[in-house]
Amino acid sequence: SAACGSEVCLEGAAEMAYNDDQLAQADEEIADAMHVELLQRSKEVSRQQAQQARTASQAPEGVNCTAYPMFCSPKVNCSTQPLTDADRTAMDTRLSTPDGHANLRSWCLAYPAYARSLQTCVLDNNKSGYAQDTYDAQVQAGLDTADAVYCMVAGHCNNTEVTLDTTLEEAEGICDRQYGHDRWTKIGWKDFTEVLAKAQTMVAEQAQALSEGRIQWADLVKLARHESEISAMTACAMGNYHCDVVYCKRNYCGKQLYQRFANLSWSY
Repeated sequence: SAACGSEVCLEGAAEMAYNDDQLAQADEEIADAMHVELLQRSKEVSRQQAQQARTASQAPEGVNCTAYPMFCSPKVNCSTQPLTDADRTAMDTRLSTPDGHANLRSWCLAYPAYARSLQTCVLDNNKSGYAQDTYDAQVQAGLDTADAVYCMVAGHCNNTEVTLDTTLEEAEGICDRQYGHDRWTKIGWKDFTEVLAKAQTMVAEQAQALSEGRIQWADLVKLARHESEISAMTACAMGNYHCDVVYCKRNYCGKQLYQRFANLSWSY
């Protein structure tokens, strides 16, 4: 599909490959996958918020450096310098650092969740390890099709700048070009969670409306793209954007198993 390079060509290929019933079934499956993706992200956010409430008043020794040494790395320093109430309030409205860079300390919000992602991506810059670990976990959880939708809709499959050698600093520059510096550096945790809470309900409603012919396919894609952009800009602010792109390109982009979602990469 990348070689074809046009939405018209992709649509033509789809029409030749599928009859009307198959296309309708594919649309329904994509809509369901979008809903699952948003639902899962919403559940993860709820779990993290509950974890934040439990850990907000923890003393430094509350971070178990033996079980979760990655959260005690000087890069995030969740143990000897735990997040204060003021830190958490600030990150609600802005995840990035005050001078406009990815804020690795924001990972303390998720403790102890995503320990492996923090280690492989942020601390080791091992994008291949991150891609494999994340994919294995998502397949086991039955959420790989949901991530396929995210990867396609977010445009990660069309990203030609991120490589295995991309540094965090270079990733910030890519985020600047992709989303605009002011946009991704002003994303807050509260913005992220509120968008997901709204999108979860809206996608369910619009998926039903699509099946009933009350809206167009483009309307659902537009909503999913907005949510995916917020998620991707959050990754920019937390310092794992480049790892997400590699994860997508390694596991979903151009893969036959997820080819039915390929048109979403060009639905701008």
